Amino acid sequence: MAEQPEAVKQPSWFARIFTTAPRGEWANDVKQQLEKPNEMVIMRWNLLFLIFDFVIIPLPLWIDIFCPIFAAAYGIFVGWLGALLLTICAWRSLSANYLMNRVIDDTWEDKIPRNTPEEIRRADNLQHLVMMCGYKEPMEVICQSIDSLMNQTVAKRLIVVIGLEEGTPDVGEKANTLKTRYATCFKRFHVTKHPKQWSGGREIRGKCSNANYTMRAAVTRLEEYGDLDLDCTTATSCDTDSLFAPRYFENLGYQFLTTKNAKEVVWQAPLYYNHHLNERPFYVRAIGIMRAAYMLGFLIPYNINTMSIFSFSLDLCIKGEFFHAHYQMDDIIYTLTCMQAIQKRVEILIIPMPVVSGPTSGTSCWNEFEEWFRQSERWTIGACEVFHYFVVKRRRYNCSAALSYGTWFVVYYGFILCSLTLTGVAGFINYGLVGVKKDTILKMAQSTHQYPLSEENQLITMIVGLSSLAWTYLIFIIFFYLDKEGIKLIEHLKLKPKGAEATGFCQDFKDWILMWPSLVMYSCVSYWAILKVAVLGKKVCGHDPSSKEGLAGGAGAGELLALVPPGGEEAATSSDDN
Repeated sequence: MAEQPEAVKQPSWFARIFTTAPRGEWANDVKQQLEKPNEMVIMRWNLLFLIFDFVIIPLPLWIDIFCPIFAAAYGIFVGWLGALLLTICAWRSLSANYLMNRVIDDTWEDKIPRNTPEEIRRADNLQHLVMMCGYKEPMEVICQSIDSLMNQTVAKRLIVVIGLEEGTPDVGEKANTLKTRYATCFKRFHVTKHPKQWSGGREIRGKCSNANYTMRAAVTRLEEYGDLDLDCTTATSCDTDSLFAPRYFENLGYQFLTTKNAKEVVWQAPLYYNHHLNERPFYVRAIGIMRAAYMLGFLIPYNINTMSIFSFSLDLCIKGEFFHAHYQMDDIIYTLTCMQAIQKRVEILIIPMPVVSGPTSGTSCWNEFEEWFRQSERWTIGACEVFHYFVVKRRRYNCSAALSYGTWFVVYYGFILCSLTLTGVAGFINYGLVGVKKDTILKMAQSTHQYPLSEENQLITMIVGLSSLAWTYLIFIIFFYLDKEGIKLIEHLKLKPKGAEATGFCQDFKDWILMWPSLVMYSCVSYWAILKVAVLGKKVCGHDPSSKEGLAGGAGAGELLALVPPGGEEAATSSDDN
């Protein structure tokens, strides 16, 4: 077993480019460091997702040869089951949107209870650890995100830790620029540099391994300052393209101090991908709108998993042994490690504040598609990888938690995201092949006694099947309405200038018409990704960071130094307790 490097504490804070690293017990990641020379490269349980590829999706194309009645019933059932699930999603999303509009201007700091000495102590010492992991993102994008933290109403309660990768281009210059600009803006501000394979040879590059290192480094620093109070500390994981509502952490603090089981839950804010989303191609915008609606309608209310930007108690993070560095999907895998820590389903509570997250983006038409395809593929591969982990660790959850979570996970990632639209496409193709296959069905009927449907019944089946698609397009109108409402909230909170994300009727109508084809495109990528991970296994499980070049104007580190307020560098140099 290779030893993990433990950083030696240095005397001067500002003299160091990277201001903290895991030390002591927090540098001891024994479980993840264990080498498994005979580990199977081809994972096993993810192969169950092949059922969607080879059975559920293509079933309408051939099952009518043996049983035409079953084929008709199957097509109608799948179509209307999908329509029902999307209707539930729309209803849940509208409810969440109503909640956000109702409380968007509320204050929360004054509502924190201070009736007992313990409540007063916790309220006075409340702090929020914010971890932002990055790699090759433009400095302008990173600074936009940190600026949204600087604009928090409780910014002085924030301990911000920026986790950069060792291989980040100009990593030292970026770290110095960030320290110079933000050193005195928060309670504390740190930058870390994640060494490659710090937790062992099985570590997968990406946010999970970086988050594992960065969070351990942050806890190390809190302990050294005597600030490691788990009763008063929340933690938040976010990306470098995240724009927070000004009262996000005010609301988080209120919920953390007033929720009875605050150390057993996680918090998720609604994510909107309206970061130059109106400038993206139709398929990028369609998937962005869909993901925002699915977050509100599925992921949060049914406790499936967090996504990209989420908060939790630091106590729960430590009990769950931080982040699993052998997996790429930090948000999904974190939900499962928390389930192991508390031995039950993890409840996901909503923070009724919109958070803007960057969509996939590129600098050219081909680059846009390439980035969209690559990230869509990675999401599905990550889900398959996590499903394998879930089944392997199933004995660490109680039976009801494992059954309910596994059911929702498969329904969401297997059926809704992959199979729903492709099964519909297969059904539509089958409608067109009815006349071609009629003679074959008649020959098979001599042995099966299952005769083809009459023309009248075939017409009824087609109408009922197509009506589910029509209903789905009505639901899409609600999704576009929710997007418009989200933009209003974002503009109201001044996260975006008024009109910056505006779209005209023609663009909306075009994107609405192309919404279903866009979902078909996404499902095709998911179909391919399931096959790819089934054949190649762990070899394709890695977190290639999405490009953010299309979200920035291209300011470099040197240009951003000019934005530092007068005296900022001197203030940072003299601030030894950051």
